[in-house]
Amino acid sequence: MSQVTRVAALALLASAGPALLQAQAFEGVVVWQLKSDKGPAEMTQSYKGTQVRTDMAAQGQAMAMIMDGTNATMTMLMPAQKMYMTMDLKRMAEQARSIGHDDKQPPDATPKITATGTKETVAGHTCEGYIVGDKQDVELCVAKGMGYFMMGSPGGPMGGGGPMGGMGAATAMASNPEYAKLFKDGFFPLKISKIGGGKKEVVMEATKVEAKAVDGSLFKVPEGFTEMKMGGRP
Repeated sequence: MSQVTRVAALALLASAGPALLQAQAFEGVVVWQLKSDKGPAEMTQSYKGTQVRTDMAAQGQAMAMIMDGTNATMTMLMPAQKMYMTMDLKRMAEQARSIGHDDKQPPDATPKITATGTKETVAGHTCEGYIVGDKQDVELCVAKGMGYFMMGSPGGPMGGGGPMGGMGAATAMASNPEYAKLFKDGFFPLKISKIGGGKKEVVMEATKVEAKAVDGSLFKVPEGFTEMKMGGRP
């Protein structure tokens, strides 16, 4: 599992257990600026309870993803085709664990997290610095009191191996007393940077955080959409 994938596992803490699900407190909208090899992009996330909807445009096409932390599912919406696909994240995690891996690094290993002692303001919220990963090559600026960030775009900088790669590690973190203590007040990264070659590059940063009531219909599949099964067929 890559270091960035392990960072993505942090984003799945909200679906790791009932205690953490209850701590998912933030309701509202967060707008993100992303940077990737394909250039900058904007991503909007709507939070309500343990559900998160992510909307973004990629290569000229709009897409949406609905994460349901209570049921551990992820639903991809394809508006242009009026189709959707729902994935069972727990089953995907089990399948991922059954695939061979490096014996020196178990797939459920929890990443090293080091507090930097720094603070800054991002999108109007104070966040604290943490360096993450065995190679300490990812830096997060984390806000408390906003619950737990859930993964955004699978192809984005937080995606890595996606939920399939992160679920097992998230579960391991939830059962680790040190992590439970660290995350007790929430763990919501507002800025994510990669560190390498003596440089730090911001790859994902919140530009707007708006606490407000979010319509529950956003987290449902729209009428008229056809389900696509695994393999690409309706």
